[in-house]
Amino acid sequence: MTAAERVSEAMTARVKVLLGVIGLLGLLALGIVARSAMITRHDLHVDCRLSELRFPAGTEVALGLTAAASEAVGLAILAVGLLVLVVRRRRWDAVRLAAAVGGSWTLGIAVKALIDRTRPPASLWLLPPDSAASFPSGHDTTACAVVLVALLVLRGTGRLRVAGLTAALGYAAAVGASRVYLGDHYPTDVLGSWLTVASAALLVWAITDLGIVRRAAAAVLRERIPSPAPARPVAP
Repeated sequence: MTAAERVSEAMTARVKVLLGVIGLLGLLALGIVARSAMITRHDLHVDCRLSELRFPAGTEVALGLTAAASEAVGLAILAVGLLVLVVRRRRWDAVRLAAAVGGSWTLGIAVKALIDRTRPPASLWLLPPDSAASFPSGHDTTACAVVLVALLVLRGTGRLRVAGLTAALGYAAAVGASRVYLGDHYPTDVLGSWLTVASAALLVWAITDLGIVRRAAAAVLRERIPSPAPARPVAP
């Protein structure tokens, strides 16, 4: 590896670490602020207004979106993504995907326990929540993790990747809206899920960008692992 490549590698990892730490701090700050009376009041106002707009077809769609973001569905989508990567001989990307999604779920569980935000009033629920804590949304964390699957699995597929990412982002946004519509979550809970996945993925991928990690993985997987960023040309 040339000096220019080493500098490029270090800068790529540092940028991801910086963005990941900023995202993590933002997530914790949002969770703390979300517990305040002022933010809860504004969040509750949104939930109440949405409850007034409910209609049978919309409720069925919201229930379907919530079911489509269950842990079982998330695991199934992850498994398919990992299988595709392995079949395409991209085992290192499979490891990175599993670590990023697993890190997102783990961080979401940890933050949910740490912040311990109370759910919206039970009078707003159309579906009993699966836990007492509200921040961040577990279902939308799973939905956002699907974006990571699309991001890695469809890499190098051109327009297909753009279409896949657009669909995955739309799915995550729709699931988040459904959680608020059903009265199980506040809007800031949904925002917290996006920050959870973004910060976890950035930190995990910063670690996997390190040369020592990639070289160790290449030896174990017997796979050539390219540099995370293209090297700049060095003048002769």
